[in-house]
Amino acid sequence: MTQTKEIVIVGAGVIGLSCAYLLVLEGYKVTILSSLLPSTSTKNPLYTSAWAGAHFRPFPSKSKAELRDYPLTRSSYKKFVELAAKYPESSIKFVEGYDYIEKHDPLYENISTGYAEELTDFKRLPENELPNNVKFGAKYKTYVLNAPVYVQFLERKLRMESNVTIIQNEVSSLKEVLELYPHSTVVNCTGTGLQYNGGYDADSYKIRGQTLLVRPPKGNPYFNKTVTHQMANGDWSFVIERPLDGGFILGGTKTLNSLDSRPDEEQTKSLLHNGEKRFPELMITDENGEKKFDVLGVNVGFRPARYGGVRIEREVIKSHSIVHCYGFGGSGYEMSWGAAEKVIDIIQTSKSKL
Repeated sequence: MTQTKEIVIVGAGVIGLSCAYLLVLEGYKVTILSSLLPSTSTKNPLYTSAWAGAHFRPFPSKSKAELRDYPLTRSSYKKFVELAAKYPESSIKFVEGYDYIEKHDPLYENISTGYAEELTDFKRLPENELPNNVKFGAKYKTYVLNAPVYVQFLERKLRMESNVTIIQNEVSSLKEVLELYPHSTVVNCTGTGLQYNGGYDADSYKIRGQTLLVRPPKGNPYFNKTVTHQMANGDWSFVIERPLDGGFILGGTKTLNSLDSRPDEEQTKSLLHNGEKRFPELMITDENGEKKFDVLGVNVGFRPARYGGVRIEREVIKSHSIVHCYGFGGSGYEMSWGAAEKVIDIIQTSKSKL
């Protein structure tokens, strides 16, 4: 099989854009095919990358798949350090991250593998610094970013500086892509894994997430930190700044296999209730003297997850080379640059799997 310097990436979410960015640096001629683009789709509920928080919150590995995949987040962490310094317009901002676990969890309490490795300024918090009802806490340096701004930044860099061809076009199978570009390597970044003959990876599924975009009061303490509570019932309550005047994200929910893009009023009430208990500093005082969250919008997105973890591997069909890179669930931003590096490694070597 002859190795080509022409690459076609299917999908223009954060994974596809990151792969394109690094492939161009390696000298490849890159074309992106996608039905959804950052410049035209940031309000489309199916364009998941625009609805992310987004921040990096590490967690201890609970399975072999998570243990295998977590190093991707550390490679991405290093790349975000570089990009934040070089491109402030990207919206990447490094802040203090806080984890508060409201039930006993040995994986956190033992600082198990996947949690603290390679993080800057990681510190377990002493008991006297923990909020009420919190059993474990830690802090570390991490990043936040404004998701719609960031993916549009990547798209502009690819179009204007790297001369990447970006085509908004929906395809029904990878076979169709290879018929259009028979001499190219295809990189499959379609989230839930578009297949050669159509359809999607049977191991893929969607996780519906709902968050609130709120306008913060002046002087609130969260401009330089992101805080996540895992509640005793396993649900989450978190706050994430969207830099460059993007407001704050108050989240969040996880609902398996729901594709309802309409805001759920009961979930909104729950998010507000949990936020009032944990982040009252983000509430404003209205004209009647009542404290409340100033909600600017309700975000609904669908995280593309996969049983068994992410798929990053080569598949050869009828002498055509396909490199799959999908199934990141809620960790697309966190794993994006590490995944892109693995894609390049697969393309440039004889490796067939992650």
